[in-house]
Amino acid sequence: MRENERADARAIPIFIGTMGWGYADWCGPFYPPNTVGRDQIRLYAQCFNAVEIDSTFYAPPKPQVVEGWYRATPEHFLFCPKVPKQITHELHLAPSSHNLIREFVATMKLLGEKLGPILFQMPPDFRRSELPNLEGTLPLLDEITSSQGVRFAIEFRHRSLEGEVVAALLRQHRVALAAVDYIILSPKIEITADFLYVRLIGRHGAFSHHDKIQHDKSERIQKWVEAIKRAAGEVEKIFIFCNNDYEGFSPATCNRVLRLLGQEEATFPVERQQSLFG
Repeated sequence: MRENERADARAIPIFIGTMGWGYADWCGPFYPPNTVGRDQIRLYAQCFNAVEIDSTFYAPPKPQVVEGWYRATPEHFLFCPKVPKQITHELHLAPSSHNLIREFVATMKLLGEKLGPILFQMPPDFRRSELPNLEGTLPLLDEITSSQGVRFAIEFRHRSLEGEVVAALLRQHRVALAAVDYIILSPKIEITADFLYVRLIGRHGAFSHHDKIQHDKSERIQKWVEAIKRAAGEVEKIFIFCNNDYEGFSPATCNRVLRLLGQEEATFPVERQQSLFG
């Protein structure tokens, strides 16, 4: 089998999902109408096999909330939490953030085997001049990976951090460089770990509602899928997350990705309900 066929054949695990799951606009086109918030993650996990947790960016969750996520989801489902912005946007990975990183990891470890890679989404003003903060944090992440099995991905939003110097640092410490489709970044894949982490973000605030596809990006997604297939021979797992801002309705974007990868499209929870009572 050629390497670029591996993703189609599921020779390696592929995890596809959305960035967050609690959107009011999804009640009707994705969730059954009037679905309450506490039921959404359970229904979501019947559809996709992974989710990127957006809420953890704003504040660390309480342990009982994390335990509830674990109980609500099936085996083999994965959560990929975003590191709180206090660490990335306020402290810029300064040494004073290291204990906060350890505390956040400890909380997210309550997900057990359902914990996927943890994402550091760095702000646009984190630049090459702050490379010492990154260099000081990466050994901590490597130590956590070695001792606890937790993996990490990182996204940069300033082009001064593109290039082999930073990629080599990440590679040395087994941290994945997130491949991102975002207006100010170069859309490319750079392998720095044994897994691939892809984020289809789009332009924030592009759509006033998020209940249907409003900007067809099939051709662009096809290019991403081709790049993912080429990279599949170099990694052991692939994570792909889609944002509502990308095409207007991220569950449908996920299905485009699945279809172009040659995989079965997901059946939305509202469609499952209709098949039961239709």
